[in-house]
Amino acid sequence: MEKSFNDLMGKTITLQKNIGPKETYDGLLSTAALTKLMLDTSWALLDSQLHKGVTSVCSMIQVNHEEPTVPGETVTVEATIKKVEENKLLIALKAVDETGIIAHGLSERHIVDRISLINLAKQRSALLKTIL
Repeated sequence: MEKSFNDLMGKTITLQKNIGPKETYDGLLSTAALTKLMLDTSWALLDSQLHKGVTSVCSMIQVNHEEPTVPGETVTVEATIKKVEENKLLIALKAVDETGIIAHGLSERHIVDRISLINLAKQRSALLKTIL
């Protein structure tokens, strides 16, 4: 994985989701559902930019969920790559509903070799089987 990922700097994507009952807790958009939408947006941003042999994994997510959203509203999440250090990227996240900004955050993602990641997961899984 010798490729430089500097050309990803500044790339942006937006995803939208209409909020339904499955995304709510106590009748409002849950922070868990919002965080998933933010993670999905940051993954989609990189997935469309990477070649087949690599993928990205989240190593950190920070979400400041500041305003409530009711079911039926559409939430739009924007993800923008703000920093690139070798294979580590920092992505700024912003979420808005039909009234205004509801959340912002950061996600750190690492671009890794897909086969190596799968092999590592299998090795870790094999260790569990020997313990049990």
